[in-house]
Amino acid sequence: MSIAHAPELLAHRWFFALKPDDITARQTHVFAEEELGAKGLLPWDHHHVTLGLTEDFPDVPDGLTDALLRAGDAVMTAPFNLVLDRLVGSNSSVALRPTGVVRPLRALQASIATAMAQHGIALHPGWTFSPHETLCYRKDKPFIQPVTGFRWAVSEFVLVHSFIGLSRHETIGRWPLHPPDDPQGTLF
Repeated sequence: MSIAHAPELLAHRWFFALKPDDITARQTHVFAEEELGAKGLLPWDHHHVTLGLTEDFPDVPDGLTDALLRAGDAVMTAPFNLVLDRLVGSNSSVALRPTGVVRPLRALQASIATAMAQHGIALHPGWTFSPHETLCYRKDKPFIQPVTGFRWAVSEFVLVHSFIGLSRHETIGRWPLHPPDDPQGTLF
């Protein structure tokens, strides 16, 4: 008889992300299950596109959450549409990715990275921005195939506290996207 062990908290990590609305996330999850099977799938409410993440911490550092929230407050970007039209499998995961550069997405990510740096928050060592929405983790051969139907209106970004080892995500900040104020002001 084996005794099941409770999951163990390995580290704390925070990340800024785009999250699809609940309907889109659930539809994406159904697609992933049909295409890939249920093994290794991420829960639908964990679907996201990472825009910037911190290093891993054994404990919650004093002031980090407040600094991250201030960094989020500093970001101003207009809403945009995101199309993820490639299903890409690597040796260890499968993700939805855009075919080309999505300029508004790149601009938002750059704004977040700048805001993090201005508030003294380093990006995770070795992390680089590579836009994707991970669907599952698995060990298999790489592949790329076109897909349709994964378009969503990006109207906000979020800050998530990830409890690594517990598979737990807690959204602790939300920011609506809207164009930066025009320095010339408005006429009406």
